[in-house]
Amino acid sequence: MAQNDKNIINLLKKFPDQNPNPVLRFSNEGVLEYYNSPAKRIIQFFDLEMSEKVNSKDILNELNKAVSKKIHSFEIKVNSLTYKLKCVYIKELGSINVYGTDITAKKVIDKFPDSNPNPVMRVSYDGVLNYHNKASLKLVGGLNLKVSEIVSKPILKYIGEVSISGEATNYEIKVGNFTYSASFVPVPEFQFIIVYASDITALKVIKKFPNQNPNPVLRIDLEGHLDYFNDASKYIVNNLGSTIGSKLPINFLEKIFNKKDAFEREIGSKTYMFNVVKIEEFSFYLIYGTDITDSKDKERILEKLSKYFSPQVYDSIFTGELDVKINTTRKNLTVFFSDIKSFTTITEKLEPEILTDLITNYLTEMTNIAIKHGGTVDKYIGDAIMIFFGDPNSNGAKKDATACILMALEMKKKLKRLKRDWANTGLSESLDVRMGIHTDVCTVGNFGSSDRLDYTVLGNGVNLASRLESLAKANQILISENTHNLIKNRIECEFYDEVKVKGRAHSIKAYEVLGQISGKKDQAVIKVSKKGFELTLDKEEISNKEQILEILEKSIDELSGQ
Repeated sequence: MAQNDKNIINLLKKFPDQNPNPVLRFSNEGVLEYYNSPAKRIIQFFDLEMSEKVNSKDILNELNKAVSKKIHSFEIKVNSLTYKLKCVYIKELGSINVYGTDITAKKVIDKFPDSNPNPVMRVSYDGVLNYHNKASLKLVGGLNLKVSEIVSKPILKYIGEVSISGEATNYEIKVGNFTYSASFVPVPEFQFIIVYASDITALKVIKKFPNQNPNPVLRIDLEGHLDYFNDASKYIVNNLGSTIGSKLPINFLEKIFNKKDAFEREIGSKTYMFNVVKIEEFSFYLIYGTDITDSKDKERILEKLSKYFSPQVYDSIFTGELDVKINTTRKNLTVFFSDIKSFTTITEKLEPEILTDLITNYLTEMTNIAIKHGGTVDKYIGDAIMIFFGDPNSNGAKKDATACILMALEMKKKLKRLKRDWANTGLSESLDVRMGIHTDVCTVGNFGSSDRLDYTVLGNGVNLASRLESLAKANQILISENTHNLIKNRIECEFYDEVKVKGRAHSIKAYEVLGQISGKKDQAVIKVSKKGFELTLDKEEISNKEQILEILEKSIDELSGQ
């Protein structure tokens, strides 16, 4: 062989030392003749030795294929790495050169998209589709794409732009009625582009739909920035002082971020009901508004009107149970009257403002108790109150009468606390109230003219209840025999007197209400002794129960620091 040929061969043998990828050389018989530094991992894994024959039958078979084919490629696993080995048979050297490439990353990239729930495709720089996952079937089918073939024109255009720019770019792809957002990510190391797609059809519909909505619709991001509003929302946006990209007012956002699904808000001269829907998938809130100005105005008017009616009457009118026309019926009712003793004298000693506050407080407390027990407050006549039970709703004569008595007892108890409030104004007269109750058949309903109606009760039963109230002493509850017969098993009473009533030929028996009948006989004498406290109470010796109760209540207030 000429000297020049030997020099060329020696140079060829030496050149792979500078190759950053693994290079090995074997003889025709499979004897290792050479390897460079990057190939040491392969040498160690297969336990190869210089000038010794390969001990792996698999590798020997692959090398023999290279001798017959001249060029042959195969893959090997070396621990966690995967190499692609290209074998080139060089007849002149009588050896096989093996060039290795680490394809571990590419294998991972090839494998990963299989489990991705969104479409993933891989397209070469020259536009050939060489992979897609199962989630891409609808997209691939709609675009008529096939593996190992050049992609359709729109996709090919995007591939060309990304391969030239070398930068990841987003595009929207229409497939039938569906829209996809596709990110084209170039991987220059492997000369292909990975396409990651997401179905944004629903998002496109959501963004488009509010334009046709006649009611206000706004869209804000998770930080509260306004990024959309329809024409119907212009009044709201203008009065909030907001624009696209700006944050909505903090007091408005607090309702949304505090997970208020619905809330009312006055904006300008209008009132809106807002319903909030958080779209987790797209990281924004949709706010649907409804103008409820008219209904709120009507609600305010009705609220004012309700103060002129007892709750039962008001509810019956607006549920349609009670017609707003002159109409009356005969019913068995229990009627209650009360008024403040010597009220005229009290009014002369008080300034109008103080008197108004006191009487308002008194009537409010008494009315709340009446409503609690189911009574229908008929009217206020100065300091006097008229209440009846049994209409519009009734629980039966006995229960209606019992409820009325229990109401009167609770009012009497409440008066003790109100007395102290009156005393704090400097009023020397005590707050004493008389109460009268009678059960009878009365005429109840709407009385009046065609222009104005009054829902009230008429009849002798009303007159007798009023008469009993006028005969009662301070803080005394007087009831008729009719009422007594209905409640005597539950309420403790004692005979008071026979009462003459105008319009009745015979006297009426009256009874004083003492309290509820207890289930067991109370202990007559109570003795309690503690450090700093001593109490002896003989109930049989007590002549003025009200006075003792007042002393006890005052003591409790002082002990409580009130």
